[in-house]
Amino acid sequence: MFRKLLEALVGEIKSVDAAAWNAQGRAFAGFNSAELTEFHQGRKDLPDLKEDPRTPEMGATVLSKVVELNEEGRAKEVRAMFDPAHSPFIAEMEKSQRGMTFCAILGPDEFLVQQGTYYQETTTWHIRGKKISKAARLAAFAWSRNRQHFLTVLPDGRVTLAPGYGAEPVQDVMVVSGASFVPADLPDALKDAFEAPRDDLGLSHVAVSDDGSKILLCDANRGVVLLYKSGSEWASQLIYPAVHLSLVEDMREMLQEDEEYRPWLDMLHATLSPDGRFVAVGHQSDGHHLVDIQDPASPKTYAMLGHLSEYPHDACFSDDSGQVAFNSCHFYNGITFSSEINEVEGLETSLGEQHKSQTILNSYLRVYASGFVPASMTLSAEEGGFLLAGSGFTNCVTADGQVLWEMEHGSSAGGVDVCPKTGQVLLASYSGFLHLLDPKEQQDPPLLSGYQAPTEKRRWIFWDQLEQPLIW
Repeated sequence: MFRKLLEALVGEIKSVDAAAWNAQGRAFAGFNSAELTEFHQGRKDLPDLKEDPRTPEMGATVLSKVVELNEEGRAKEVRAMFDPAHSPFIAEMEKSQRGMTFCAILGPDEFLVQQGTYYQETTTWHIRGKKISKAARLAAFAWSRNRQHFLTVLPDGRVTLAPGYGAEPVQDVMVVSGASFVPADLPDALKDAFEAPRDDLGLSHVAVSDDGSKILLCDANRGVVLLYKSGSEWASQLIYPAVHLSLVEDMREMLQEDEEYRPWLDMLHATLSPDGRFVAVGHQSDGHHLVDIQDPASPKTYAMLGHLSEYPHDACFSDDSGQVAFNSCHFYNGITFSSEINEVEGLETSLGEQHKSQTILNSYLRVYASGFVPASMTLSAEEGGFLLAGSGFTNCVTADGQVLWEMEHGSSAGGVDVCPKTGQVLLASYSGFLHLLDPKEQQDPPLLSGYQAPTEKRRWIFWDQLEQPLIW
């Protein structure tokens, strides 16, 4: 059916010239990769990148063959026949309004991915080998960094922990409702003015500590809440908005008589350190906050680090919880810096002014999703790096600013998962593509623009107009 739709749109599908498709793509990727190499090795101030010369019409013919091979059960032949691409398929991407967000590696050939954002109808897809099926819908899911705990949040707000996806939950943590996002320590004069949050979930990020005792839920519409083990029971603590992060001052400044106060949460983002000691949080009109949650019932400001471009947008901890990386954006660009956590206690740095504790990791990406690639998954095997998945490109860079690799994936990232057990990186994109990467194997020849770019082993296409997702 999808092939018939393509024929109706572009006319009769012509024969596919695989040699021309691959030759043009490799020449384009090779040129851009050489430019990026010159840039990252300091020989050029900026790379002079070309656009993919392959047309939408060429893309339509290739796509028709990809569909045909998938329908015939010959999906493994697609990658051998056609190199992957992005730009020639933009017209098709734009017909599908739901990009890919949460993703998880479940095994060497098993994956979970979410189609749709928190404000859309979502579909949870389970991939096992060549089989791609709709799974029971989840609101959000994530592994702990040590891959010992698999966190799921159901659409009704139920939170569970299990040793893996599909396993019997070890713990039914609790049901998170709107009441969890109301500050308990507001002055009496302001309590009635705080608008009661709804029960609707809007999760954009979730995380669980390596010991399984702390869970962080970042809800784009309501705030950031920490769930923590207290004896044999679970309790909750609102991290943001918070009194110790200027909530009272904001309310008194913004409130008019007889009005309700709704927190300003644009671009709200938060993450939990793997050791469960810190939360990094921020949003558009605020700074980069490090919150100490050693006593989870009484979170305290540890540091406030000024952003170096316009709007705080993302945060990530290293695997050892020793460093934190913060990204701020300006339109589709941005700046990311890292800081040693033990060097910034009590620090409050100025907006736009780089402090000596801030090492610039990247000066051009707006980061949408992030992770950490351990040394065991790098070609040098000496030092791991922050994975900064941005608008169009993903950059992997050490905490001291050494770029390990960069790869163009085309669209804005929606989610990443890094799995040391399998050595794989999974990258979900708003293009509707899901990319499987091997960072210990450098692409040769370049099929995608990049610098020391990893090999893309496989990709899947999830578009609403498809009867079934495609394997490429």
